[in-house]
Amino acid sequence: MKNTIKTAALFVALFVAFMMYSCKDEWNEHYDRNQSLPEQNLYELIKENSSLSKFARLVKVAGYDTLLVASQTFTVWAPTNEALAVVDEDDAEQVRLLVSNHIARFNHSTSEPDSKVIRMINGKVHYYSHENGLTFGGSGIVSKDQLAKNGILHTIDKQIVYAHNIYEYITTQSNTTKIFSFISKYVKEIKEEQGYDTITTMYNPLLENRLYGLGNIAAEDSVFTMIIPTDAAWDAAYERISPYFNVYHKDAALADSAKKVQTSLAIINDLIYRERIDNPADFATLTSTSGSVISDVNDLFSSTNRVNASNGVIYLADEIRYDNTETWNKPILVECEEQEGRVKGNSYTSIYTRTVSAGSVVEGVSGSRYIEVQSTSTTAQPAVIFNIPNVLSGKYNVYADFIPAIIEGEEMANDKTKLSFQITYMNALGNQQTKKFTSNDFVTSGTEITRIEIAREFEFPVSNYYDRLWMLDEENDTQWQEVTTKFKIETNVSSKEFNAGTYTRRFRVDRIIFEPVRNK
Repeated sequence: MKNTIKTAALFVALFVAFMMYSCKDEWNEHYDRNQSLPEQNLYELIKENSSLSKFARLVKVAGYDTLLVASQTFTVWAPTNEALAVVDEDDAEQVRLLVSNHIARFNHSTSEPDSKVIRMINGKVHYYSHENGLTFGGSGIVSKDQLAKNGILHTIDKQIVYAHNIYEYITTQSNTTKIFSFISKYVKEIKEEQGYDTITTMYNPLLENRLYGLGNIAAEDSVFTMIIPTDAAWDAAYERISPYFNVYHKDAALADSAKKVQTSLAIINDLIYRERIDNPADFATLTSTSGSVISDVNDLFSSTNRVNASNGVIYLADEIRYDNTETWNKPILVECEEQEGRVKGNSYTSIYTRTVSAGSVVEGVSGSRYIEVQSTSTTAQPAVIFNIPNVLSGKYNVYADFIPAIIEGEEMANDKTKLSFQITYMNALGNQQTKKFTSNDFVTSGTEITRIEIAREFEFPVSNYYDRLWMLDEENDTQWQEVTTKFKIETNVSSKEFNAGTYTRRFRVDRIIFEPVRNK
């Protein structure tokens, strides 16, 4: 029995060893399986080749000489001495970047297809190409598939260009320190126990969170386009946007901190796109990773200079040309049929949700639903109050869309009402303030949808905004959000008007629009 167990264990060990050795080993198809492995390791092969003497020295400077003598399997694409003539051997960091861009784990023979992704030990991704001669990573292959006991050596005619990924570019440029300073604040160390080892990885929820992250711009196997502001562009955008994030808090320091964070988020929220944009003029619209739809693509990308990245395209911007109404200050739309954030204005009010039937005489109802608000008393004015979320400290034009009574039948065509409106908001001192709006023009129609303009360029002194970072905090719940801006709709019909049948005390409302004034 013991011998049987030993034999089985030996078989399993041999099988695992074979599978590990065979993993990604297409070169076995290229070589005779009966051919014995050479005695030399990769580093020894490189050192004995006089045309690779400079690369051999660079490997040692980078500290990878010990790696290439190890029993693990690697493939090396070694540039010739001529290809490395201008490399400064004393710049250890640049040497490390160069060498790590020419070594990959596992065996990769030239028989591999062009479509196969080959990941270097620095995370960069390169491919073979068999078109117009054999190349790898854009470099021509001088000699190929030289076998070592721990991998394969190829010789190439020029360096494989090291291209920064988008995140690396931000971290290494002297004129992108402002955006790097903000993004890097949110990097976290994640420690995970794996057997006897503790694995530490870096995680940035602002970029990498599955639901609210803007995009992992450090990932080599993804493709992004990013507009990266210079420090001067960041400062100009901050000056333009920050007045819209005036936050009230009894602790002024906390208010100032929140303003800085929310302004910075507004700057970066729409800089990243999940596609390769080689020519912005080819796109009628673009959708950023935050979901904003950009309609004037050419204008957004003007004042930029293109830089290729290993995982996409960078456009270095001297100016961030956001249309505020498409990006950081979008219209606020409140669908009135949604029950959350809506209450009766008084105890004499009844609210009914109505659905528009197919073939209705009234078209254009948002979501095909609206509410009907009416009084349970012949003397009371029915009213409904709505929360208006995420208001910024800026100017808005305020509208409400009302559905005609004819939607319920031709006999209702003369049913109309007169309304008043009220906005309650937080002032600069943190107190609630109310502004009432009345006009003889605030009248609904019995036969057509009416958009009533309640206020023009109504300005809020402080913002009431919940940002992406708040949403990223798993301990937060949207039900805890305190909305300080309220919008009230109420009939404004006198007893004389009601008794004469001039107006009813009933209205049908579809949605409320807080439209931000465009910031040039």
